[in-house]
Amino acid sequence: MSDDTPIPWFTGRTGGDHPCTLYCFPHSGSSAGEYIRLFHPLRSRFAVRVLQLPGRGVRLEEPELLDMKTLAAAVADAHDFAAPYVFLGHSLGALTAHEVTGLLLDRGAPAPLHLIASGSPAPHLPPLKEPARHLPDRELAALLGRQHSPLPAEILADPEVLRLSLRAFRADLTVLETREPSPVPDTPWPVPVTTLRGRDDYVPEEHARQWAAHTARFAHRRVPGGHFPFRDDAEAYRAAVDALVTEAVHDYQEERNR
Repeated sequence: MSDDTPIPWFTGRTGGDHPCTLYCFPHSGSSAGEYIRLFHPLRSRFAVRVLQLPGRGVRLEEPELLDMKTLAAAVADAHDFAAPYVFLGHSLGALTAHEVTGLLLDRGAPAPLHLIASGSPAPHLPPLKEPARHLPDRELAALLGRQHSPLPAEILADPEVLRLSLRAFRADLTVLETREPSPVPDTPWPVPVTTLRGRDDYVPEEHARQWAAHTARFAHRRVPGGHFPFRDDAEAYRAAVDALVTEAVHDYQEERNR
């Protein structure tokens, strides 16, 4: 790839004869690689593309995006979503996928067959946790360690390296904590929404079920685990997603054949 070739917003497997593409929107502080590895066993079932945001991975040198409206518009502007496809977002990623879906619907662009909202309160609700984006680096690192995995000791020992290591996580928290709640639409969306929630998730089930206000077709499914059920029981999580994508493709093909 030449220096002047834009780095794609979505990475992952392309090509092949797949009936559908699953677009994944990662949670705060995560990377595309985690979701590529998660869904690798399903690579023969559908194509998987994962959002890679500026400020991390191969886009490390690009400035981070710090507000939801700008982020969602950048994604919707930069990528050509061709039917049939499904959106899956986890936590912050679910809210990002929702925002992008709204823009695509407003523009009359091909919309996702289904939106899978994992581990997230409904988009019209405020954040559940106290703001953390302004925490000092060491406190933020401790939070990151509790939510994901502890940073290596050599990173914690170097203040500048620690600051750089926390850039993406702090940017994601800024997006989440400054996001304006999305109002419930006057007319429910035609895009079906299914919420996936770990049985032990800190997100209350009633908060997840309120996604129903945003769609004409809603379902809620429980999976084993906590806020990151794909880390607690990856096989069960994959099976739930596989079933939802398969059902969405079946419905799409049935509609086309009528």
